[in-house]
Amino acid sequence: MKKLVLLLLCVTTLGLVSCKKDTIVNENTPNYTFYTSIPTSRWVATTDSEGSYYYADITNQEIERYEDDGTIVSFQRFNDNGYDALPFTLGMVRYSYTSYPGRIRVYLQDQYNQNILPARPTSEISARVVIVASSSN
Repeated sequence: MKKLVLLLLCVTTLGLVSCKKDTIVNENTPNYTFYTSIPTSRWVATTDSEGSYYYADITNQEIERYEDDGTIVSFQRFNDNGYDALPFTLGMVRYSYTSYPGRIRVYLQDQYNQNILPARPTSEISARVVIVASSSN
């Protein structure tokens, strides 16, 4: 009898105690998106310990504000209006980027041989940059 009462008491206690799922939405730190273009004249050819490649810097005053947060860079597709997130490879060219305080550096490198410069872009490239905000306590 005592075991039955103890069992009912445990079941009742578990039934009355419930977990509440809280959805926390941080509305104080919004993401920031901007669009920019990289003209063909901005690509700089260089060779260093990483091989031969082109690079171009994307600058925006908001990049400095979001220095410690995440960055997503995407290029407009060359055949339609969609955007492809970097890094990606198109043909023989590997596209990637690195985020620095105040700027984002985009790299173009030959996919198979790092010591050969890839084909330089022949037209302006449209880019969408999303700076993903985060808060740290």
